[in-house]
Amino acid sequence: MCTWDLVDGKCTESIKMPQVHTNIQAYHMANCDDIRLFCNGYYAEIMVMDPFSLEVLFCLSSKVNPDWISALHVLRPSKRKDDVVLAITTTGTVKVWTLIGNENKYSEPIYENESKQIRCLNAITMNCCSQNQRTVLIVCAKYWQIYDAGDFTVLCSVISPSGERWMGGDFLSNDRVILWSDEGKGYLFRLPANSIPDNKDFHGPSVGKDSPFLYCILSQTGEKPLSCPPTMKLVTSNRSGKTQKYLLRGDSEGYVNIWAVPDISMEQIKQIQTQKQHPASLESTICTSLLEAWNKMNPLPVGILDQLYQNSEPLIKLTASIYLPQQSRLVVGREDGSIIIVPATQTVMLHLLHGNHQQFSDWPPHQILNGHSGRVNCLLCPSLAHSRYEKSHLVSGGVDFAVCLWDLYSGNLIHRFCVHAGEITQLLVPPPTCSPRILKCICSVASDHSVTLLSLQERKCVTLASRHLFPVISIKWRPLDDFLIVGCSDGTVYVWQMETGHLDRVLHGILAEEVLNACDENSGETGSSTGSTSEMGLANPAVHFFR
Repeated sequence: MCTWDLVDGKCTESIKMPQVHTNIQAYHMANCDDIRLFCNGYYAEIMVMDPFSLEVLFCLSSKVNPDWISALHVLRPSKRKDDVVLAITTTGTVKVWTLIGNENKYSEPIYENESKQIRCLNAITMNCCSQNQRTVLIVCAKYWQIYDAGDFTVLCSVISPSGERWMGGDFLSNDRVILWSDEGKGYLFRLPANSIPDNKDFHGPSVGKDSPFLYCILSQTGEKPLSCPPTMKLVTSNRSGKTQKYLLRGDSEGYVNIWAVPDISMEQIKQIQTQKQHPASLESTICTSLLEAWNKMNPLPVGILDQLYQNSEPLIKLTASIYLPQQSRLVVGREDGSIIIVPATQTVMLHLLHGNHQQFSDWPPHQILNGHSGRVNCLLCPSLAHSRYEKSHLVSGGVDFAVCLWDLYSGNLIHRFCVHAGEITQLLVPPPTCSPRILKCICSVASDHSVTLLSLQERKCVTLASRHLFPVISIKWRPLDDFLIVGCSDGTVYVWQMETGHLDRVLHGILAEEVLNACDENSGETGSSTGSTSEMGLANPAVHFFR
């Protein structure tokens, strides 16, 4: 779990827990000053945590049918000073805890006050109506249901539209709910009389004609089908004394849609009902994406290498870049395999400062390195990570399986390493506590799941670690033991001897995780040994531009 500073984007706190969370609800408890996080997931408790230190303050346990909690809702009953936690397990046991404010992790286990088995498996969300606190909306993938909060009897139920699955929902008022589906649509329903606490027929038998009525659909016409379910959320905002609810949606294509939830009167709903019209359909009020925002800019932002292109030339995509602070130069790898080096300060002037210099056709001067056949995937200037490397060296990795060593000053290709059988995905620097021979190497990772140590001095491959069955996702070091530790996507960890290239052992499961974590602790003691290429620990070395 991590907490983030939204101003500068830094991670302020991070912890590793044995539990996997699937849902977190922030709630301000009655008898404390700070907000608390109520977490549930693939474990049988509800964990209550401090949002700043990420410390577990106390846990809510189950005595009856303990099982994973699939959804929860925390509320404060009106005219009371305690808090109530409602939760439902994956197998459909509803539980209620009452919190009086003196709970802590040293007290006795806090068990539920009440529990009841209902017919509801794998609930996704659970919401209590804030207006009356008498009705509860539970959403499952195939149906949603309204329950009486008093005795948890089901009052009404609606199946999901054909070909769609429900993803969540909430109350709009005590007689209306909004649901959203994995197709990215919002559905507004009016509840029947037996599900509205203010109605005389509340909790009565459901009448055939009086069932939940769909009166409005929030959708986007003409859009292509979504490749995976979007994320959606209902938010309430207050503007000049007026309350407006919005349905937000973000999808995997980078688009954000916002619908202002309409306040349709009872007369209009009755009219739709009596005339048997189709439910009203509403387009999103805002639909935008970063791509659209860039394209709408006038004039368009200047590209880093725009001065190289004539008007008729097609643009070549930029695929990798690094900034060299000592030389104030920017190195850019492109899709066609070329590497361009431009003076950084002048390029930034071209971007940010308007003036005569923008009319110059031959400016700024640049250098072109040609050696790759196909996209340049990654670039590394080893001397940025440690002074033991030559300042003139630049290393590049491409889609052509090759790692190239360049002389930055002359622009010559010094050596081409061809030891991988897949495109190069990552270039790293070993930590400064390795053996003298390894200190002259750089580490490269490729898509054929192989890892190599390439000596820039000897111009040859020192170690080839290539028996990994799954993609490599992390590289760790134990320099004092002469170990290179490779973590793969299936959770397996391979331990290689750097000098000899022998596979020392293969680890799985918890042991594999512990070895990776031990490497992090080790690197913390010996200084930065992660092989980061960023100067002075900056997240983005381009910050030097603005300095």
